Amino acid sequence: MKGSRAAASVVVLSAAFRAFYDLRHASYLAYTAARLPADEVPVAVSHTFGLVAANWTTAVARPSPAAYAWNLHTSYVVGRTGTRTNQKGDVALMHDDLHLPVDRIATLTGKETATVTALLSAAHR
Repeated sequence: MKGSRAAASVVVLSAAFRAFYDLRHASYLAYTAARLPADEVPVAVSHTFGLVAANWTTAVARPSPAAYAWNLHTSYVVGRTGTRTNQKGDVALMHDDLHLPVDRIATLTGKETATVTALLSAAHR
């Protein structure tokens, strides 16, 4: 019985991570394609989701697993480009170039919708 519970926990964890991954993967690819050369895009995104999967328990214990993953990803991208991005620029890129709605950007980055709206407004000034 004890082994069955452990196996069930692994299945639940896998399902939760898979849902997290499925919701974000395509948008992470699009964002990364705007920041890195094409051959580096799948590597960067795989790296991020690999870290999130390996640290899933830590990720879900945080106030915002989405913010945790996004911060890992943008840190990796900055490391590859050598160019520091900023939140306003990232939000503007996702909204203006990738045509993501504000609520989707909030979901991806782990920010409140109002924060994303304010960042977008500031980026357009």
